[in-house]
Amino acid sequence: MNNNIIKYLTLIVALFLFSANAQAATNACLVCHKTLPQDKVECVTDCWLRSLHKQNDVTCDACHGGNADIAISNVKQLSPEAFAKDKALAMSPAKGFIGIPKGKMMFDVCGKCHNDSVNRYKNSIMGIAYIDNKGGPSCVDCHSAHYVIIPDVPKTCEKCHKDTTGFDQIDPMNVNDATVTELSRIRIKLAEEKVKGKEPPLFPKELGSFQIGFVAFGAIIVLFIIAYIIYILIEKRG
Repeated sequence: MNNNIIKYLTLIVALFLFSANAQAATNACLVCHKTLPQDKVECVTDCWLRSLHKQNDVTCDACHGGNADIAISNVKQLSPEAFAKDKALAMSPAKGFIGIPKGKMMFDVCGKCHNDSVNRYKNSIMGIAYIDNKGGPSCVDCHSAHYVIIPDVPKTCEKCHKDTTGFDQIDPMNVNDATVTELSRIRIKLAEEKVKGKEPPLFPKELGSFQIGFVAFGAIIVLFIIAYIIYILIEKRG
């Protein structure tokens, strides 16, 4: 490969990495939180930095609002007055700072990026129970607030449900009356299989082309062996 091409590619990669690191380093929320008490630091170092949001460059202000672009120098060297000023600028309601989104606001915040999923969930039995303060889980109860994850169903569901049988066969984002009926059917079927002792079928319902060819070849071999045995018996009698 041409040396100039290699140099250009190296430069592009270096600029990309520098840009990504610079963005994180100049984010006022990240800069400040890294200097705060342990519980305030962990939401960045132990959670957000390992989350799906970090992987997709979704920073604090996308969910909490505020102004993450203000220039903050060494926080530990700021006077209390200077720190209070920078904090007010970063957490300005005029810049949309909302702090911790709760209730319907959480659906509004998450819906900015996950509109389809939020619409499904907020109209489900659990979503309605959350809005009505009747014990329904919020988005962060299942996905976590800062260490954002794809929930492990049914393991995640065990935080609220003692019996999670069949949960992995339904849509947990859209639990409605039909889902409850389907879950009952699934549980009855699983219970029947447990009592009878589920035996795997000799052949799967649908055979692939390789499986069909393998079975056909095996059948030919068996027929050949049978024909050979018959031939030997006839020869001995002759």
